[in-house]
Amino acid sequence: MINNSSKGFVYYILNFLFTLSIIVLSFSIYKYLTVSDYFKLFYIKFLIAFFIFSLIVFSLKKFYNKTIVTYFCIFIFYSLLSAFIVEILFTINSRVQINDVEIRAEQAKKLGLPFDKRSKYEFYKDFLKNKKNAMPSIPPNDFFVNYKDFKSENSMYALSGTSNIPTVFCNEGGKTAVYTSDRYGFRNDDRVWENDTVDYVLLGDSLAQGACVDDADTIHERIIFYSKKKFLNLGYQGHGPLMQLASIKEYAKFKKPKKIIWFYSETNDIDNLIYEYQWDVFKNYLLDEEYTQNLIENQSNIDDNHKKMVSLIYTDKQTGDRQKRKSGNDIFFTIKGVLKLYHLREFLSFFIPRKFSLTLQYYSPLNTFEIYSQVLDEAIKTVNTWGGEIYFVYYPHAARYFNHLVHPYPLRKYDYMLDLVKQKNLKIIDLRKNVFEKHPDKKSLYPLRISGHPNEKGYDLVAKYISDILMEK
Repeated sequence: MINNSSKGFVYYILNFLFTLSIIVLSFSIYKYLTVSDYFKLFYIKFLIAFFIFSLIVFSLKKFYNKTIVTYFCIFIFYSLLSAFIVEILFTINSRVQINDVEIRAEQAKKLGLPFDKRSKYEFYKDFLKNKKNAMPSIPPNDFFVNYKDFKSENSMYALSGTSNIPTVFCNEGGKTAVYTSDRYGFRNDDRVWENDTVDYVLLGDSLAQGACVDDADTIHERIIFYSKKKFLNLGYQGHGPLMQLASIKEYAKFKKPKKIIWFYSETNDIDNLIYEYQWDVFKNYLLDEEYTQNLIENQSNIDDNHKKMVSLIYTDKQTGDRQKRKSGNDIFFTIKGVLKLYHLREFLSFFIPRKFSLTLQYYSPLNTFEIYSQVLDEAIKTVNTWGGEIYFVYYPHAARYFNHLVHPYPLRKYDYMLDLVKQKNLKIIDLRKNVFEKHPDKKSLYPLRISGHPNEKGYDLVAKYISDILMEK
């Protein structure tokens, strides 16, 4: 039996739901009007869904004193309450699992290992006290965020960093990695550019760049050690598939390597492609086979832009202001994420088809894997012009080997991706199946036994396996 107090409670629930639906509806309209065309369809779904929901709630308000409506509203209310409780638990778990400095330092202490707790900025400023020159490594996609600051007649959308300079990279194992960049801002012995040709070219993101380890321990240096071949590393943090294609057309083509080592990282390559595809400058590399920015001839502009970026974000006052904003933003984005049920939606997206995804991160109105296929086709066609061949390297997400509650969408597409590549008759180097899955202590392949990039041991195993396949006759 539903009493009057329950009916009064339901009336308030209906008002709350109606207000909520109007807020979400208004937000969806705002996002539809402000996002790129690429994502408009995603918000159209929300517009339609919450318009219908608003009408339903409005209709229910007229019959709120009916028993069936009362039960329905109570069910909706407690379902929403449960959803937010689950979201809060997901949020707490995700924040606990953040691989920040304090967590890594504490883990290092447990293992009896030293750990430098200085931030990248702090290390960089201290480094300058002893060196006349240095630069922090900056992902190329950081320039997208500062588009207005760097868009000019002479600006280039770089694929690398500042040339011929000590470069402060990252710290996951206790010590910040620093390397000297080559003439085009990549992580190589500069003398490699004096060769007319090279045997191997490596393409990929921070993994290929050698994140957080010394020069001698990077993938490309270990492959050089095992193979004794001439090797050019064009990997750089933040690179996605379109940037890898661009690296072939801007740099690799001049060296005509016999073999291209193309890394696919299931950690973020698909996400990177979604955002890269929105930028004409990178989409042009796919759609126009003659397109080029002539980056080799414009390294001085790239260097100038990096210096501007550093002056923008790495000064004492500005960095202090950014840290204050970051602290405030962390709280803001945490609350925003809870209100949007971000983690719960991400978790549900793991079990439903992508086209019905509830999260923008994993949503695309286009088939992203089809675009990836087109990128590979263009890469193959380009490399074939000089008789080279591509080796496709599948690199697994560290989340597979740690107790993460939510795994990214691409992890479910392992077989799909390999089937896609097999159709193109590319040689496949499956690091998941043949390296990481076979290792008895997978966590030992990561710094401090924490999820992240591989440690020296992990990089060496990867390099040894790749070298063995590359040298097969």
